[in-house]
Amino acid sequence: MNSTSPQSSQFNYSVHGLRGVASIMVLIAHILGGTAEHIYNDRPGYVEGIVPFHNFGTSGVMLFFVISGFVILPSVMRYSPSEFALRRLLRLYPLFLVSTLFFAVLNGVTNRYPELNNLESVLFSLTFLDLFTTTKQVAPNAWSLTYEVMFYTLACMTYFFLTRKMNIVWKIASLAIPVLFTYYYPKALFFLSGAAIYWMYRSEITIGLKYTKTLEAISFLVWVYLASTWDFKFRTYEFYEAYPTIIPAPALLVLATATYFFFAASRDSLTGKLLNNRIMFFFGTISYSFYLVHPYIYFATRQIFSSLGLFGENIFVSLLIFGAVVFILTSIFSHFSYLILERLPYQIFFGQKIYRNRRVQNA
Repeated sequence: MNSTSPQSSQFNYSVHGLRGVASIMVLIAHILGGTAEHIYNDRPGYVEGIVPFHNFGTSGVMLFFVISGFVILPSVMRYSPSEFALRRLLRLYPLFLVSTLFFAVLNGVTNRYPELNNLESVLFSLTFLDLFTTTKQVAPNAWSLTYEVMFYTLACMTYFFLTRKMNIVWKIASLAIPVLFTYYYPKALFFLSGAAIYWMYRSEITIGLKYTKTLEAISFLVWVYLASTWDFKFRTYEFYEAYPTIIPAPALLVLATATYFFFAASRDSLTGKLLNNRIMFFFGTISYSFYLVHPYIYFATRQIFSSLGLFGENIFVSLLIFGAVVFILTSIFSHFSYLILERLPYQIFFGQKIYRNRRVQNA
């Protein structure tokens, strides 16, 4: 096995740990961005100073998309479309359903977000159709799940039609639809890059590549720099606007993210060595719950800190304490959310855990 082969044909500890990293990145972005907007908005030095860190944190969602492409493609190839859909449903929907209904009830009582306080928004959210309507996802952070579901659907459809003997028209359509979706929703490029990286490893295209650790370190620094510098919505028009680069800046950021992930996912990568421990295994395992649960913990904790006057003049100390409390509470609640709303339904139906290989290498 060459040095750039995935760590394991069954389980990739680097990728699993990066799940946890991505969820923590998003939490940090929300802590910094939220306090800049609602607490210290009269401190321009802080508001401007956190921009690079906020930008990098929000790119954690795009890292999630790359990871999804990498881990979902083998799942699409392993299961029938019906079993694939059922496994995805039981893996994601229980927590999503509870999170959405919880927010809908709270918003119904407080009317804090009146534009979301209607049955239409809730129904479109629950069916993941909000991407194609004028409504938005109701639950905080759940907008990315709509993209995930679309990625899963198109990946499964495309693979099914391309690997079956059927009319050429269906095969062309199975390619045309994802192409059109990617054109109108370029965030799909991250998912496609993750799937392409998995296919490269599966096809052993990476044999003979040298200096992978050095390239990994360089690609990581480039990714961090670009993700901290640019903040895109990844809309189609952004790929046509003039930027001071040969490659459009959004495409360059996609490429930088994918390049780093390519090396990070390899066997014996620097990323794998750093993340191959029980702590990051834990955060990789609860990353989905961590991602959906933390906005509620953040908001409630911010309200308590504000009412008690705990956001003081020393921003660094205040944020350090606030961030630590949010992080610890989120970790605790996410752990139980994972056990009850993620693992339990999946285990009851399929008779197996979500992550069956729990052995941490070299631990």
